[in-house]
Amino acid sequence: MTGSDIAALIGIAGTIVAIIGAIVASHRSTGDKIQKGDDALHERINRVRDEYVRRVDLDGHMARMETSVKDLRDENREGTREINRRLDQVLTTIRPASS
Repeated sequence: MTGSDIAALIGIAGTIVAIIGAIVASHRSTGDKIQKGDDALHERINRVRDEYVRRVDLDGHMARMETSVKDLRDENREGTREINRRLDQVLTTIRPASS
């Protein structure tokens, strides 16, 4: 091997090392970008999970509210019937006395 062959071999080896270094640096850079994107996505998911109500919980709460409102309506109707019954008694008691 002559000196020019050794210089060419060293040049080729240097080029291969540079290409491999560029590939490794590009891979690390891409990996860092992916990791940052994943971290941001996980942060958003965690924020949504913490700040918003699960659908199952909301449905259960709404069902309880609907049941409570129905019970209140039933109690109101029963109270109205009782008031009307008493008013009818009062009116029947007052009418014959005024005749």
